[in-house]
Amino acid sequence: MSILARDRSTAARLRDGDRVVAERIGPLHRGAPMLEWGSITKTVTAAIAARLAEAGELDLDAPVATLLPATLLPDAVTVRSLIEHTSGLPRVPVGMTDPLDPYAAFSTQRFDAEVVPTLAARRREPRPTPEYSNLGYAVLTRALEDLTDRSWWQLARERVLEPLGVLDVDVVPPAERRPVVRGWSGAPRAPWTMHTGPFVGAGGLWGAFDGLERYASAALRGTGADAWAPGWQVSGTLRWHNGHVRDSGSFVAVDTASDRVVTVHTLGRFVGTADRVAQRLARRHRRDAR
Repeated sequence: MSILARDRSTAARLRDGDRVVAERIGPLHRGAPMLEWGSITKTVTAAIAARLAEAGELDLDAPVATLLPATLLPDAVTVRSLIEHTSGLPRVPVGMTDPLDPYAAFSTQRFDAEVVPTLAARRREPRPTPEYSNLGYAVLTRALEDLTDRSWWQLARERVLEPLGVLDVDVVPPAERRPVVRGWSGAPRAPWTMHTGPFVGAGGLWGAFDGLERYASAALRGTGADAWAPGWQVSGTLRWHNGHVRDSGSFVAVDTASDRVVTVHTLGRFVGTADRVAQRLARRHRRDAR
């Protein structure tokens, strides 16, 4: 938890079209470091599925069990339900017990052997409103990998990121580009390990702050208020997503009715800080625009 982190840093930017209206770059964010995007990664996973569907390689309404028979999930659990968090799967799998690195134990091999066969038993009938599930996106990641015989990272690059011109991204960034958050003892705090298994598709992407802003702008360019934005949260004309891993928080929002983009990334701060910074930026901009 970030209460144990000694270092604090925030990067925030509000852009209207080509004009930067407000910007703040904290000490750990200077020099274009690679940053954890956390659950914003889910929008990339959802976009992979959407691109495969557009190419006729995937039916979004296909039961997941047709792609991963070992799940034994009912036909009501479709690819689309995983994207939209309406599958009825819980937030995380059983056995996630390491508070320092909770996803590290779930390699692809262990996930397939120990988690996949339990999915049907752990699922419950979905509620009327979406229930956020990291596990659901890990299952989606495995389904996409199995369908294409490509790794999630290969699919992300080839189907989504490179076509959008977003290149400064990785799942294992060079050590010299990772910002160091230290605990109160002065020792560096290691980030979570998410690239070794299917939870990479739920929260394992790293990228530059500018890259996060460009990604969101490019991914949502031309989408109207009524358009389906796979993987994104929707609030009126806003398409947004956030994320939080061990010491990193992220938030990005695009207003489809304008060219406004709000991007925030935090290091060593509490969960939800990035969202609150973004809200303050937006409120201040509305007040100053009057």
